[in-house]
Amino acid sequence: MDKNHVLGQDRLLSGYTPSPEALGEVEKLIRTQRETRPDTVYLLDPVMGDMDRGMYVNPDVLPIYRRMLPLASIICPNQFEAQVLSGIEITCVASLKASLNKLHSAYHIPHILITSLDLPTSDLEKIGASTSLIEGKQPMLLIGSTWNPDKQQPSVWHLQFPSLGEYFSGVGDLFSALTIARYTEHANDIPQPARAAYEQLSETQEGECDLAIARAVTLAVASLQQVLVRTADTMMSLGKISGIDPLQASHLAKEEDRVKIMRMRELRLVQSANDILQPQVRYRPRWAHPL
Repeated sequence: MDKNHVLGQDRLLSGYTPSPEALGEVEKLIRTQRETRPDTVYLLDPVMGDMDRGMYVNPDVLPIYRRMLPLASIICPNQFEAQVLSGIEITCVASLKASLNKLHSAYHIPHILITSLDLPTSDLEKIGASTSLIEGKQPMLLIGSTWNPDKQQPSVWHLQFPSLGEYFSGVGDLFSALTIARYTEHANDIPQPARAAYEQLSETQEGECDLAIARAVTLAVASLQQVLVRTADTMMSLGKISGIDPLQASHLAKEEDRVKIMRMRELRLVQSANDILQPQVRYRPRWAHPL
């Protein structure tokens, strides 16, 4: 990357890097970038595992990720990854607060996005989140936390939206890319037509979060939801034509069908270009009740 002169960007994103050797090289690159361009916005997606499967990469990446946390402007772990990074199991509001405080205070991370979080109903009510279905679907909960240097404590907010299934691939990568692309304190930093979508969030209702990072995430989720709906529709249509169930676990499918299933599940990005540039916002971020 250095030889090809592609390190001059002011925004960097790193994601799935399963080996400690490869991640160590990424760390070197980020450190070099921080030295040459301290104002770089760096989003770190510490992909390590999930609540269902546990750790699915080499566990030796964990200490490297912890070394990289102070280099990040934004991190977007899921619940499992937030737990292993902070060393605190998240089971309730109190442990969520402890985990966020640990990550902010120990690693000086400006923005934390826990991209999916499962809490008991009573704890959802404590933070002001909905416990009802959204459009007949299970709600997903994203928690955002931004360090407030004046108050010396984090400002916590949440965003809820309907789950559209878990059979897509590349969702996390797209979310991270859309978030870092939208993140700015000033709408003028975003070119048209994408700026119009950012500006529609400038007016907030009571209880809604107005942080720049929350706007970026809201727009990312809005685009992502529309991409997934289009992908699901296309996927099911292709499944009917081919006679292959695109929802079946690919590793359980016939060997000759596996590649076809994965192709059906590919995100329809090109077809969703307008949804990416000008998403229709249906779900808005709200301040969490004091933790």
